[in-house]
Amino acid sequence: MSGSATPSRPATKSVGAAGVGLVATLAIFVVVFVLFLVAPLVALLLAFVVYAVMRSRDSRPAGTPADGQAPPDPAPHGFGAGAR
Repeated sequence: MSGSATPSRPATKSVGAAGVGLVATLAIFVVVFVLFLVAPLVALLLAFVVYAVMRSRDSRPAGTPADGQAPPDPAPHGFGAGAR
């Protein structure tokens, strides 16, 4: 049976190292927390930009033909479109 003359004791951190670890942990927490708060806002902003671009493309007036004639009536669609 072998024994040790010195008691086994876990290595301890200095006060400075513990402080740096605490600050690093808090900084990581704040960054992740802020990202979780900001990510939905960024997604909403991106969706709004896509909506605005698609809406502006949809609301453009159709160009008139070059020969000066009136543009043709739009093709009927939907329920009862064949009955005029």
